[in-house]
Amino acid sequence: MTPEQFVKTYRALSVNERSAAQSHFIDLCALLGVPNPVQGDPSGETYRFEKPVSKITGKKGFADVWKAGAFGWEYKGKGADLKRAYEQLVSYREDLQNPPLLVVSDMHTVEVHTNFTGTLKALRRYTLEDLLDEGKRLELRKVWTEPEAFNPSAQAVDVTEAVMRELVQVGDALKARGEQPDDVAHFLVKCVFTLFAEDVGLLPRKTFALLLESAEERPADFREMAGELFRLMKGGGLSVVGRIPHINGGVFTNPTAPDLQLPDVQTLQRAARRDWRKLEPAIFGTLFERVIDPDKRSQLGAHYTPLADIVDVVEPVMLAPLRAEWEALRAELVPLMELAEAAEAAAGGLWEAAEGKERAAVVGRLRAFQDRLAAVTVLDPACGSGNFLYTALRLLLDLEAEVRATLRGLTGQAQPVKVSPRQMRGLERSEYAHEIAGMVLWIGYLQWLSEHGENLRDRSPVLDALPGLENRDAVLDGSAAAVWPPAEFITGNPPFLGNYKMREELGDAYAEALRAAYAGRVPGFADLVAYWFEQAREQIERGHTRRAGLIATNSIRGGKNRVVLERIAQTGGIFRAWPDRVWIQDGAAVRTSIVCFDDGSERARVLLRHTGNEDKPEQRGTEAREVAVIHPDLTSAADLTAAQRLRENAGKSFEGVKPAGKFDLPGSVAREWLDLPNPSGVSNAEVLRPYLGGDDLTDRNRDRYTVDFNQMPLEEAEQYRRPMQYVRENVKPERDKNNEKASRENWWRYKRTVPALRAALEPLSRFIATPRHMKHRSFSWLTPGCIPGDALTVIAAEDDLTFGVLNSSPHTAWALRMGTFLGKGNDARYTPTTCFETFPFPRPTAEQGEAIAQAARFLETARAFLRTKRDPKQKANAGTSEQDKTLTLTGMYNLLSEYRQTGQEVVMGLATLADAHDTLDRAVSAAYGWAWPLGEDEMLSRLLALNLERHAAETSGNAEGKNEASGALHSFRAARRRA
Repeated sequence: MTPEQFVKTYRALSVNERSAAQSHFIDLCALLGVPNPVQGDPSGETYRFEKPVSKITGKKGFADVWKAGAFGWEYKGKGADLKRAYEQLVSYREDLQNPPLLVVSDMHTVEVHTNFTGTLKALRRYTLEDLLDEGKRLELRKVWTEPEAFNPSAQAVDVTEAVMRELVQVGDALKARGEQPDDVAHFLVKCVFTLFAEDVGLLPRKTFALLLESAEERPADFREMAGELFRLMKGGGLSVVGRIPHINGGVFTNPTAPDLQLPDVQTLQRAARRDWRKLEPAIFGTLFERVIDPDKRSQLGAHYTPLADIVDVVEPVMLAPLRAEWEALRAELVPLMELAEAAEAAAGGLWEAAEGKERAAVVGRLRAFQDRLAAVTVLDPACGSGNFLYTALRLLLDLEAEVRATLRGLTGQAQPVKVSPRQMRGLERSEYAHEIAGMVLWIGYLQWLSEHGENLRDRSPVLDALPGLENRDAVLDGSAAAVWPPAEFITGNPPFLGNYKMREELGDAYAEALRAAYAGRVPGFADLVAYWFEQAREQIERGHTRRAGLIATNSIRGGKNRVVLERIAQTGGIFRAWPDRVWIQDGAAVRTSIVCFDDGSERARVLLRHTGNEDKPEQRGTEAREVAVIHPDLTSAADLTAAQRLRENAGKSFEGVKPAGKFDLPGSVAREWLDLPNPSGVSNAEVLRPYLGGDDLTDRNRDRYTVDFNQMPLEEAEQYRRPMQYVRENVKPERDKNNEKASRENWWRYKRTVPALRAALEPLSRFIATPRHMKHRSFSWLTPGCIPGDALTVIAAEDDLTFGVLNSSPHTAWALRMGTFLGKGNDARYTPTTCFETFPFPRPTAEQGEAIAQAARFLETARAFLRTKRDPKQKANAGTSEQDKTLTLTGMYNLLSEYRQTGQEVVMGLATLADAHDTLDRAVSAAYGWAWPLGEDEMLSRLLALNLERHAAETSGNAEGKNEASGALHSFRAARRRA
């Protein structure tokens, strides 16, 4: 059938919907070159006509066409109300697996409504005449082949970013002319809402646009004209262009406007020509905050958190339980609906004539559930510019729309929208962000109403104040812990500040007051975000909150931070977690953990991770794994938090020295000083030593020396003239300002000299070290005479056996789970107490020990071979030496990771390195008595059992320690049996 034949056939159509719907769809499929249901899926499992739906969603019980993952399609007869057809599909959508598109047609028109979760809604309409256009046909064809092409988010992002660029220009120009930043910020807020109100029909058509046209001719008039418009919007009234509604809400409390110059007016005109209906509030708030807040201005070019990421937090915490309630209600109402339909049939097919209690019961319970949704409260205790609250509001409105559509299908009457921004609660310290959050919520709400055909003109006032948004500190109130308002759900993205950064940005006084207020609840040295987790936990324990979902850097899983997750596990439970996920925070990609928790009533437990390119939402997938339990370290296998430190490992691992000052100097300078004479005859070589940090092992040796006076008294240290002069000039001025008395008085010494480390290394011919923070955990040999810095963890051992075990999978997997993480780099942190002292080393036979040692030597030679090879990812920059182009330790292990995935040996020697590690793992496993390969979860479980057994044996003479160890071992074995 040609396009002309199709149009001619269906233009003349006069039969009813049921008679022609399937013929129309089959002919349309043929015209567009896509299979119809019979051709595409004869089984009808994923693509079919007459898809059954729950009867509670309407009397028909079927959707006309359904294609899984693409669309639900509903037909109506010629001239029918397609809005009613769309509402019917909305009420069906969960039975249709919530497809991305909802399509309605009267066979003269096809309307494609988007249904992407949490996004703006968009409508595209195709008439019969449009189908004569090949471009339109190809566009409509994507309903079948590429539904994501209809996602309005990309266009919304473009509009939003363009608007921000224009607002930046106006704001910068005003501040350059001396306008106060606060006044500029409030003016831009008023402009934003005015432009939005104009495009959604709240203001008479082109109200602000006409004002700007007039101001283009006489820029001096802008201040007075805009001030008058803002005054009218504050309270409502008549103007020359028509009635201006009463806006209210605090935005127009101060209706003044600044003087603009012609370029400013023209920039606002460009902004006014944008389609403000397509503004994306989920990113608008973040961008606008950066425009008007001086502290955020440096992040203007930075990326923002994608909406999909926010949905991944809000949806499981808030929407999932509400939708479960909705589905349970629908199932309960099916029998009542069947009785009601029987009563209707007996009364001649009219609802109005059916005098049965069933009808009233169905409608009553649906209205009660709508009221339940309108009573939901959501708290974001670090709400920023409102992105999480906006997303929660939109998801609530979408769910309410299903309930309203169902009610309309049963009663024939439109139902009012009851969900509103007043249900949102927020806490925010920044005055700028707090004000923007309120505007984001209202714009998002009005935008949703406009998309769904609701009347905005009759609203008065258009905006209300939102007392639920509070401009205050979320965790500290004076010297006491802050009190949070009750809310059914808590969700948000608290600030990511480490312990030391917290002191730097918030001050010592604040940090000390915070610690004192949460003493016994949050351990000292925990990151700032830990206080939000504890507050949310307490809200749940007190019955003030049902569920919470918060984001933290992935260091929340370990160290002092993990204590707050342990408390959550003790008083409730973690039901969903992303242990490691990229997140955009203040414009930077940060490695995070997302933790969802409650009082323990949620039985389903899910761990998630991304597949594909996680940096781009459109190129990534999600892998969800149901597990029996989620431990405080956000794993589901053996709970390694039960592991104990072993005496047999004590005194063998150390953190390097901590100079705390500029004691280091270039090797080229230090070597010139080595032989400089001193009056007392001492040699500078005694205090000038090579200095190594983490980068010297993972990247390239930076050839640094350090001045190391160890524990020398000042009089002795002064014998080394040139080194002492260097320290006096470069270290002492800063040490004199140090708050610590010992650092000031002993300015020539390191802050931490670590005598125990020096004593342990003294008799050794070599020793082992690993960077404290490292992406691919590995251990390297170092020679005596060098000074390991505090970025290194040192193992006082010189034998190949220990070196081999440390580099093997049992130990590196254990260390990864027992350590913590750096949020931005996602590098695992290796600490002596948690990673080394808890590890149960194998106790091999002589033969097994030699096999491990031989494999360790093989590994080291494989690494040495690769260090001579050129790094294929190293850019060939002018002036780069050949040595600087060779593989580093990080480079070779990055390539090894890719080799294990692809099998492609891009550099000769990678296969040998992989073989060396496999050989080592087999040898170490044999020493444990295990077959290899062994799954990581099983391997860690066995290591934990061994740790607990050895700890129990070590403490057998101590009753309290023995009971503790035996209890942990008993609990572990019981858990293993249950698993």
